[in-house]
Amino acid sequence: MKPRLLSMLAFGKRNSLIDGEFGGRHEDLNWAPPLVSREEYREILASDIPALEIHLRPADGPWVNGRCAALLSHYYVPDVPFELQVAALEDWVRLLSPFPKWAIQAAVDEWLSRPGRQKPMPGDIIAACRWRVEEPALNLKLLRKLVARYERELPGGRT
Repeated sequence: MKPRLLSMLAFGKRNSLIDGEFGGRHEDLNWAPPLVSREEYREILASDIPALEIHLRPADGPWVNGRCAALLSHYYVPDVPFELQVAALEDWVRLLSPFPKWAIQAAVDEWLSRPGRQKPMPGDIIAACRWRVEEPALNLKLLRKLVARYERELPGGRT
């Protein structure tokens, strides 16, 4: 994305604080998307939005299954019935399936590189995935608002 476009999107975001700590970036609901040029509009539609959609595309089920199985293998617990292991793995796969491969992999790598041997819960990895996809997902949402504004301003819609 071009710097001018990133600058426009920055005005549509706000930082959230939770108990005085940075809690992420969220859409500024008071943001009025500026009107972009025809060239910017076309580039957003042809390049920026498709690139972000690909970047945020959920990982495929077999990959998520394998990644979760590998993660959990680091935390072997003896005498757990096979059926229970399968059910737990299915929970992990179901909960992580909405996230892209790169976010899951980075979250798992971060967890495994921590000192200690605490077994993660699905929510631990989900939180790390959400943190990673938050900014690109917000950029995608704001880009779509720029496009909608442009299309509203034109007589006859898209050009």
